[in-house]
Amino acid sequence: MKLRDVKYVPFSDTWLKEKTDDITRYLRLSAEFGCSNEGGRIYEDFKNNINKCISQFQELVLAQKDDDEPDDLESIKKLRPEGPRRLLSHLPDDYLNRLRGAFYGRMAGCTLGAALEFNPIETMKAWAEYFNEDFPPTDYWTHIKDPAAPHYITGRKLDLTRGHMDAVPPDDDTIYTLLGLLTLEKYGMDFTQEDMAEIWKRYLPLDGENESRGCYWGERIMMTNLLNGQELPEAGLEANPNLQNIAGWTRADSYGYVCPGWPEKAAELAYKDCSVNHRRNGVYGAMFMAAAISAAFAVDDPMEAVRIGLTEIPENCLFAEGIHWALEHPCSDYREAADKMWAVYGGMFNGSAITNAIHVVMGLDIGKKDFTRTIGQTIAMSGDNDCTGATAGSIAGAVIGKEAIPSKWTDPFRGRMHIYLKGLPEYLDIEEVCGRYTALARKFMQF
Repeated sequence: MKLRDVKYVPFSDTWLKEKTDDITRYLRLSAEFGCSNEGGRIYEDFKNNINKCISQFQELVLAQKDDDEPDDLESIKKLRPEGPRRLLSHLPDDYLNRLRGAFYGRMAGCTLGAALEFNPIETMKAWAEYFNEDFPPTDYWTHIKDPAAPHYITGRKLDLTRGHMDAVPPDDDTIYTLLGLLTLEKYGMDFTQEDMAEIWKRYLPLDGENESRGCYWGERIMMTNLLNGQELPEAGLEANPNLQNIAGWTRADSYGYVCPGWPEKAAELAYKDCSVNHRRNGVYGAMFMAAAISAAFAVDDPMEAVRIGLTEIPENCLFAEGIHWALEHPCSDYREAADKMWAVYGGMFNGSAITNAIHVVMGLDIGKKDFTRTIGQTIAMSGDNDCTGATAGSIAGAVIGKEAIPSKWTDPFRGRMHIYLKGLPEYLDIEEVCGRYTALARKFMQF
């Protein structure tokens, strides 16, 4: 399948939102007019029709097959182009410096992007101009909207700004990295999807009855289904329209960290993780990112890591086409990159695995090995830019090592990260976390 074969059904986000708002107002109006019982009946009919529509869409997409985009691992492997598969047979001497670069790089990129996540380019640019800051940013933001508002359960929005951090601020994209670590520590490389689900149920906090906190989109849907008694694989797919969204590859970093220079194995582990609640290009995105991060420990150019990442996914899938397109259309800055990308991929969701991966690749290409330029240009493209900033920072950091990351990005964390997982301390020591990754990598690389 190629992009030219994708034909989007025209629809209006505005119209859908306005009609939903109309339903809400009519419900209140029916009560005020003394006919709340009848209004409630109409609303129940509306809910049933909506759920029927969702079920029809789910059946439609899950029934579709494409020879270029299989879902099982063995078929995926058969469609890969030639690749190195494994670059290193043992832990490299500079592994710890590169790991610290990747981990701190991920934390920094996530924190920078989270402050204005999903804000349009013009909004971010106007925000920077109002407070006399650089755009694309060259340091953490100094101001944020609603600074006293909560941020991921245990934090505040203010924690994301320069001068107000005492650790890596809490975020789902840093928590996913830890969940990967916890899964690998308990179950090793042979973990099953059921093992992973148990880790998620054990550590992710709940809000009320069977409502998961600290994760969103397809991850929250899966957790809610699991907590309500559904089993895998149904729990990962039921009422989940996020099968090709970005979240799958935001969970991929741990697998690259523990398989340095072994992109094939990193991609296999990411497949097991991501395919629990993603399909097709959502899964390929996770495999690509895990392989690219793994390769970044063994190369000296971020773009070489990207090209190696492509060798672990189907050669003719839509995701691979998007990355090849990005490689064939180099840009000078974030504005050119975003404009070119949306001119081609304009029908896609702003949280798509593909569009956001293109942001990462273009950001790495624009930034070269300059860490500040890489994450600044990447998050300036908008989209799900705490995720894109985190992954661009992870890949760049693994290539250049922590010693090459300017201290303004790492010193504010004071060597620790703020988390919200059940049964764990509120803060984790970053060096201790890196030590735990090192122990796993040393063990796994013996195979």
